[in-house]
Parts: sequence; C-alpha cells; structure tokens
Amino acid sequence: MSEVYKKLEKIVTEKFISNNLIVRHAYSRNVDPVLQGVPDIVIRPKNAEEISEILKIANEENVPVIPRGGGDCEFGGSKPVEDGGIVLDMKRMNNIIHLDEDNLTVTVEAGISWGKLNEYLCHYGLYTGCMGPGSGMTASVGGGISHHSVGGGGCAKYGSCTNQLVGLQVVLPTGEIIETGSKANKYTKQHFNRCGNGPDLNGLFCGDNGILGVKTQVTLQVFPRPQYADYKTFLLPRKDRAVSSKIFSEVRRAGIDVYDLMYIYDIIVKIGCQQGMFPLWDHIKKKRAIMFYTVEANSEGELKEKVKQLDQIFLNNKCESLGPEISDGNIAKWHYVEQGHWQFYHNLWGMVPALEPCTAECFTPINMYPKILDDIDQWDMEHNDDMQVFTNITGQRPISGSGPILLIDGCNVELTCGFTTFGSYYNGEIHENFEELNLRLWKSFLERVTKWGVEWYMMGEFASRLMVDLEAYLPEYYKLLATVKNALDPKNILSTGKFNFWGGKR
Repeated sequence: MSEVYKKLEKIVTEKFISNNLIVRHAYSRNVDPVLQGVPDIVIRPKNAEEISEILKIANEENVPVIPRGGGDCEFGGSKPVEDGGIVLDMKRMNNIIHLDEDNLTVTVEAGISWGKLNEYLCHYGLYTGCMGPGSGMTASVGGGISHHSVGGGGCAKYGSCTNQLVGLQVVLPTGEIIETGSKANKYTKQHFNRCGNGPDLNGLFCGDNGILGVKTQVTLQVFPRPQYADYKTFLLPRKDRAVSSKIFSEVRRAGIDVYDLMYIYDIIVKIGCQQGMFPLWDHIKKKRAIMFYTVEANSEGELKEKVKQLDQIFLNNKCESLGPEISDGNIAKWHYVEQGHWQFYHNLWGMVPALEPCTAECFTPINMYPKILDDIDQWDMEHNDDMQVFTNITGQRPISGSGPILLIDGCNVELTCGFTTFGSYYNGEIHENFEELNLRLWKSFLERVTKWGVEWYMMGEFASRLMVDLEAYLPEYYKLLATVKNALDPKNILSTGKFNFWGGKR
C-alpha cells in the first residue's frame, strides 16, 4: 500500500492522511461491540474534487473505500467489513454553504453534524423539521441521508430526514461528480425542488448505506419553528404495550399534527430509575411505562385545540399526567425546550455503564410492535443459558428489550429494540468467548425480528448481509439492486461487503 499512500498523500497533503497503527485502530470501530476491521489508510478530504481523485486511484489499484461520517452507526456501517482498505473520513467537510431564506432551503457539506446545523438555523428561527438521528450531536447529515435517520425529534410531524431532502452532490464510485434534483439543469444556481428534470435520482442515494456514492453536499428543506408549543408526559396504566399502541393509532386517526409522540415501556423506566438515569421520575411510586407528546402551533387557539384533543385521548385510556414542569417528571418539556433529544434517545444502551449495544432498530407498523416486544421476551427466555455465561463472570445479566418507541410518518413507529451486553474485555481480562457468544446472539435476535417483516434502515454491514444470507429479499429486488450497484461501481470498491457485494483485493 506504500505506493497508494504516496498517490493519496499528493491529493490531501501529509496533514490529512495517516497509516499510523493507532489511528487505523481508532477507525476500526464504531458503536457496535463485536465487529472490527482495521483499515490500511485513513484520509480526510476537503471537497468533492479530492474525493473524486481518491476514488479514481482506488479503482486503479482495486482498493476498497469506506465512507465515514460521524461513526455512530450501530451495524458496522462506517468501518471496513474486513481488514484493509481506505477509510474516507468526512468530518473535515462540515461547513454550511448557503441558507436560502426565500426558498427555505439550506445547503451543507455532508460531514456536518445535525447538532451544528440546527444550532446555526436556530439563529434564524428555523430548524430541519426532523432533527436527524438521536446521535445528532455527532452524527453527520450525509450519514443521516444514507440511513433514513429518525430519532432526534420531529419525526411524527416530518418523518425521516430524507423526507426533507431537496438535492445532493454525489461522487460516484468511479469518480464522476453529479448533482441531483433541480441542479441537474446546468442553468440552475441553487437547489429549490427535489422532483423534476426526470426521475427522482435523489432516492437512489437515500438509505443506500453508502454503497452507491459518496454524498458531499446535501440540500434540505428548513422550516420556521412555530411560535407556540406544549408538551406533556403521562404515566400509563397496566398492559402498557397495548395501551400505547392504541394511543398512537388514535392520534393518527384523529388527524392531530403532533410533533413528537414517544413511548418508554415499563422495564426501561424501572431499571433506568434504579440506575439513576431518570432522576425526574424518582418521586413516582409506581414505576410504570411513560408516554409523552410534543405539539406545535402557529396560534394560541390552534395549540389549545390540539392539546385538548391529545389530552382527551390519554385520559380516555386511563393515563395519568405527571404535571407541567420538568421537576414534575415532564420529560417532554426537557426533550423539546432544553434540546434533550440528542441526549436521550438511546436510553436502553445507557442503562448500565460499560454495557454495549447489539441493536435491532427498525421501522414497523403501530399494530405490530406489541407482538414483537412479547416475542423479544420469549427470545430472552429461550437464550437464558447463554445470558447466564455473562452473569457468572460479571454479576450482571445482559438486558434485552427496546428503548423509546416513537411515532414516525404514516402509521408507523421506530422500534429501538436490541440487547445490551459486555465486550470481551472485562475487569482487566479478555474473555474470548464473549465475542463469539455476542455475535451468535445478535444474529439470532436480528433473524427473529426480521421474520416479523420489519423494515431495516441503518443496515451497515451486519443487517445488510444478514438480509441477503437469510434470503429475506425478494429475488427480483436484490437482482435489481445488484444491477444498479454493478453499473455504478463495477469493481465493488465502495463500502465493500455491504449487502454481500464483494470486490477489491479480497
């Protein structure tokens, strides 16, 4: 790789490239605990032109390239599937290019975080609608588009962040730079509309998990933040899974334009309070499930009517309001007013310090998730002997279940299910059997959830390959995907291995 390194160094200078062993290992992990591939080279380009040159060299040398945004993917999405290759670190490309206040769009470099972008927009009374993923303090905008991300807030009203996409600049795997949307017309100066000038090629790169091109610039719709908002938190009665599903459905059927609607089921509340995660709920005697809503409006009258309708739905379902202030337990107010959405979303993964996530986050219809949660309980019991292996050494059993379940567009929710577990390093010792056991349990969990007909979005290496290995894709669908991949990336150098599209020097 020394000759490849020298060629790449000429593109970005020695300051923005490294083959140092420590740096390479730092880029061999993201959030998941059991997958690891160590790259040969890490490089930080500054623009699309540099990325184009990098990809051309990678094609010449048949070397895999792995784009990496914020590194927050939980399925191995932003690191090599196997050892070797070039990690393309996008975080140097984190600038705001243009805010069009007339047409309400913003164009940014793809490496910028959702947090930085929305901090900028708030000075103009604007926001991105969907605030990106729950890891938006560090997660990149390009990564969010690659994953159909949700979770940061506003998903019940705006849907996933790809719903707000207007246009893209993309470097194709072979190095060509393209514009989608309105800027496909060479006479257009700024993106102003997504659909037109032919097929919607933006959609090709939404949810592609980085296999079809490197997103370098993203143009999003932005929205005026409404002047009025309210937010309430409720304690649910028993049989909370069925009750929460009923509430989600009734809100949608009533046509209420709710900004956020989230459900945190009872086990998370109980264990979370025991672990000191939810001090605002310490005063609650009965640690039952929690559900909260946020609603926005452009007038006091509109807000009052929405709140009246929402409160009636909760009260009809025998829910108990926790009071208007954060000190009363109103996590909805903290979530919206104090920007808690980027600190709160993955509460399952933070329940016990040092435990790591094996996630199974997915989209599913409202009426389906109570059954999936019941089946996860059954899965947990069936794998009790495996779980006991961890307990015997650590004194702590892995925890399966789901973090917050949140309403997204349509009559769908995001189910943030999975289990927390221990990495192989514990208390100064390496337990090699932990890694093998985690991998086997994770595959078993994902297969179980897949067969409920869920929709994966943040697929990375693990879920994308599992779908292929399980033959879960319709054959015609996978054949078409492979045809598109081969047309754009004939040597399969970009995000090699995802969806079992192999190439490079394997």
